Amino acid sequence: MKKSLLALSIIFMLLIAGCVQPLTTPTPVPTEPVNLPTNTPMYLSPLYKTYIFVGGNGWATTLDQTKIYNTRNFGEHWFNVTPTGLNDPTNAGSLSFAFPNGDLGWICQSQIEAPGVLYSTNDGGQSWATHQLDFPCGQMSFVSAQDGMLVSDLGVGAGSQYISIQTTSDAGATWTQVFTHDPASLDDHGLPSGGIKSSFLMLTKEIALIGGSRPMPGSLYLFRSADGGVSWNQLACEGIPDAENTELDPMDILRISRTEVIVPIRAYLANGQMAAHFCVSTDAGESFTYRSTLENIEFTDFGSLENGLAYGGGRMMQTSDGGLTWRDVTASLPIGLTPVSLNMMNENVGYLTATMSPDILLQNRIFITANNGSSWQTMPGTLIESPSN
Repeated sequence: MKKSLLALSIIFMLLIAGCVQPLTTPTPVPTEPVNLPTNTPMYLSPLYKTYIFVGGNGWATTLDQTKIYNTRNFGEHWFNVTPTGLNDPTNAGSLSFAFPNGDLGWICQSQIEAPGVLYSTNDGGQSWATHQLDFPCGQMSFVSAQDGMLVSDLGVGAGSQYISIQTTSDAGATWTQVFTHDPASLDDHGLPSGGIKSSFLMLTKEIALIGGSRPMPGSLYLFRSADGGVSWNQLACEGIPDAENTELDPMDILRISRTEVIVPIRAYLANGQMAAHFCVSTDAGESFTYRSTLENIEFTDFGSLENGLAYGGGRMMQTSDGGLTWRDVTASLPIGLTPVSLNMMNENVGYLTATMSPDILLQNRIFITANNGSSWQTMPGTLIESPSN
């Protein structure tokens, strides 16, 4: 019953967010000094990145990605649902995640001198299936409970990264290779081996986007497939200022819907500052249009095509017109804490992770907004460690 009341209180807070608060009756001045409330977190935790969805279910990981948590009540409580074997030293390789909603999850871990292992769940981590792969892990994306794609990392060197692309239609139980880089062939099927592939997103079973970086001014490292990953075409974002003289590297690929995508693009300006150009697509990534530029942005997220936030250089910026214009809402940030991660659930509701220890990121606190970052409220974020998973 108490858990239900906590969830209801969160929902009620979201419903009344933005409403005018009633005036309060003045109270007498106390005779003794009163300790004013501060933003010092009551419940510190190592939670770092959150992925919370409409309905209140979601996921969180620690910075070192050794623990996986799931919430069923908007982040009030977090249950440790780390799959057995994930922390085994024999599996000590890089991790990649895919969390399309609060129930479905895939975790891929590369292994030392062996292919990867894939963990999958459809019940919020209460149970996990384990699949031994015959290829290395890499970035994943799923568009349904069954259909996904994995960009397998075949190794990097001299500014290049060779990959293969695997697809599944049975939730990861079996995979089919649809693309691979062959060092002996000049045909790269439109996706060059040169450059590091750092972001990946599926929009549908057929349409996917890959972004990354390479030292080539005037060339946006963003590619699109419309045939399920078999072949790729390079994209452009029309209108980026001074594009021909700067390297253009996508920081992330943000999925709004099957047809709407926002890509923040990192570039270095003539004044030495790092810029984030915001480009928007409304045709499933077939074309992109430049919206605006912010300097020194570290991370950003959008809850809709119009509403989003961007943080960097100690400032939080807010847009309500798809990045055409921005408003400084830094004054609303928690005092004395450093923002490190952002997750927007929808056009108004989002979660911010802020830390007291930027050097180690272990003393963190989660905050929630119901008005696109105009104000933030602390969340208990209580961790519940299960003796077994």
